[in-house]
Amino acid sequence: MILTRHNTAVFLVNHGLLDTRSLIEHTLAIRSHSQRNRGFSVTWPNGQGYYVKQHRPDAGPWERRSSVAHEAQVLGRLSERDELHDCVPTLRYYDAHRQALVVDWLSDTQAVHEVAIRAEGPDLLVASQLGQALARLHQGLAAIPCDELAGQVPWVIRLDRLYPFAGEDQSWGQARLVALVHAQEECMTALDALASTWPRTQLIHGDMKWQNCLLRGEQCIFIDWELADCGDPLWDLAGLMQSWLKRWIDDQHQGASADYAVAQAARGFIAYQQVLAQVWHHYRVVRQASAERLMALCGARLLQTLYEDLADEPELGAAHILLLQLARNLLVAPQHAAQQWLEVA
Repeated sequence: MILTRHNTAVFLVNHGLLDTRSLIEHTLAIRSHSQRNRGFSVTWPNGQGYYVKQHRPDAGPWERRSSVAHEAQVLGRLSERDELHDCVPTLRYYDAHRQALVVDWLSDTQAVHEVAIRAEGPDLLVASQLGQALARLHQGLAAIPCDELAGQVPWVIRLDRLYPFAGEDQSWGQARLVALVHAQEECMTALDALASTWPRTQLIHGDMKWQNCLLRGEQCIFIDWELADCGDPLWDLAGLMQSWLKRWIDDQHQGASADYAVAQAARGFIAYQQVLAQVWHHYRVVRQASAERLMALCGARLLQTLYEDLADEPELGAAHILLLQLARNLLVAPQHAAQQWLEVA
């Protein structure tokens, strides 16, 4: 069964998650949220309901081991830990044959990307809340065995494996970015150092960003575990920080010259530097970590963001060049960035 808005309710009824009486007596809202995979919310007027996700292959037959199947396995593991119940979605059902999972619809939450930046600038309270919540999540994940996972190094850290050629899977802008980074020996050396020291001892989320964080009062719920793996917890923290850094870059005047963009960015960075320091210090309250390694990983994560932004672009614009320069500085001089940005002595 390929799930659509028209048959998702039937799927829930067939698996005992919805009864026919509810279909008759209540009005259900079924909406599509499909991105990388199919996604559908099925909610009642009071906001309660389910979120259903189904694997959507790029082409050809379904993979035996899809990202949805992987997420279901991870959520099953997380559900066994009482200390994680309030910060991860509850897996209600997984259909292995149809590669579809069901979790609760989190209606009484705020999306972090909608509240992280207020009219007056970055919200320091949201930053501190996310820093502490992520540290506590990592404490809980540390107790979960993950020996059977691949522990793959994020693809962007192994940028040496990409070729600077445009084609069906890589735009001209992306190919140009790969060529530029390959030409910078210091960047490639820094990426190689991160790859050679990549840890494989702890489960991490793997795709941390504002869009995968929801706030419920003082709680933070982390969603979308498709890329969870054994790896470096600081990769998750770097993912959060790049959300602020990307927003900072996006706030610059589009179409401006590179020199103007740099000057404007410098003026607006003070508030963002404060919020990054806030995230770091509240993470460190709960969990010790290396600020220098975090900054290098932030550089790598910004390269990933830049590559993704160039998916349909023929070349790099001024904002792209600024983002590349920032990523390069973090990779090559992480100690300086830790001192200047995170106020680490």
